Amino acid sequence: MRGARRSVLTARLGRIGPIARVERTDWADAARAAVAAGLTWQACTALLHTSDPYAGALAALLVVETTVVRTVSAAVRYGAGCLLGVLVAVPSALYLRPEMAGLAVVVLASVLLARRGFLGHHGIHVPTTALITFALVRGRHPAELASHLAEIVLGIAFGLACSALLLPAVRVRSAERALEELRVLVARDLDRLADTVVRREPPREVLGPGWERDLDTAVERARAAVDEAHESLRWNVRPAARRRRWHLDRRVVRTLADVARQLTATGRLLDTRPGAAGPSGTAFAQPYQRLLRTTALCVYSCRGGRPHPALPAARQALTRLGAAACDPPAPDADTGRLLRHLDSALSSLSAPAPAPAGHTRRIPTPLRTSLRR
Repeated sequence: MRGARRSVLTARLGRIGPIARVERTDWADAARAAVAAGLTWQACTALLHTSDPYAGALAALLVVETTVVRTVSAAVRYGAGCLLGVLVAVPSALYLRPEMAGLAVVVLASVLLARRGFLGHHGIHVPTTALITFALVRGRHPAELASHLAEIVLGIAFGLACSALLLPAVRVRSAERALEELRVLVARDLDRLADTVVRREPPREVLGPGWERDLDTAVERARAAVDEAHESLRWNVRPAARRRRWHLDRRVVRTLADVARQLTATGRLLDTRPGAAGPSGTAFAQPYQRLLRTTALCVYSCRGGRPHPALPAARQALTRLGAAACDPPAPDADTGRLLRHLDSALSSLSAPAPAPAGHTRRIPTPLRTSLRR
C-alpha cells in the first residue's frame, strides 16, 4: 500500500516537474515586466499627475520580451500600432459627419490595417487606440488624449530600459543542452542501426515506432534553441554576454541535421528491406555496421573545429567497401543506396564549423561502451 502511494506521488510530481521548470525559466522575464510596469505607474503618477495610468503600465507589460531584440521589435510594433490608430481616428473625428459614419470609417480602416499582419499580434492596438482617440477627440478632451499617449510612450520607454538593463537573458545553456541531446540521439540511433544490420531486423523493432518523429523533434528543438541563443546575445549589455566565447555555430546544427536526414533515409530503407546489407558477417554487412558505429563516434564529437581523427579512415574504408560492392557485374541497388546515404553523412561531418580550442566533452560511458562493440 505504501509503495503504491509512493508510485502515485512520484507520477504526479513527474507531471508537475516540467511546469515548475518552465515557471523558473520565466521568472526573470516576469520580474522585468513587473518592474517596468511599476516604474511606469510611478512615473506617470509623478510626471503626468494621472491617478490610474493603466495605459502606460499595459504598454510596459506587453513590450517586455525574452530577449532585447524581441523587446525592441515589440516596442516598435506597439508604437506603430498606436500611431496608426491616432492617424486613422483624428481626421474622422474632426471632419466626418454624422458621428456614426465617422465611427464606421474608423473601425473599418483600423481593422483592415490590423489584419494586414505586418504588426503581428500588436496589430490589435490599431483599432483599440483608434476607438479611444475617436471618443476623446469627439468629446473635446485633448488633454486626456495627450495624457493617454504620453503614458504609452513612458511605458514603452521603461519596458525597453528594463529589458536591456535588468540582467537581460543569455540563453546559451539551453542551446547547449538541446545540441547535446541532438548529438547523443543521433549517435545512439546510428549505433542501434548498426545493431539492426547485425541482427537483420527492421529498425522500428530496435529504435521504436516513433524514432523518426523523435529525431525530427530534436533537430527542430536544437535549431530553435541555437537561434534563440544567438538572438539573446545581440544588443546584450551584460559582461557575461560580451566575454562569452561563442561555440554554438548554426553550421554545426546543419551538419547534425544532414546526418539525421541520411540516418532517417537509411532506416526507412532497412525497414522495407531488413536484409539489404546482406547476412551478418558477410563481406559487406560486417564492415558496414562498423562504419555506422564509427560515424556515431564522429557525430558525438561534432562540436566545431577539427573533425574526429577517425573520420578520414572511415571515408577511406567506405571507398574500399564501395569498390568491393561494385565488383559483381550487377551490384545490388539497395547496397548502393546504403553506401550513398553513409557517404553523404560522412561528407557532412568532414567540414564542421570552427569553434574555440579546448572545448571538448567526454563521451558518456554507456555510449562509449556501445560504440566499442
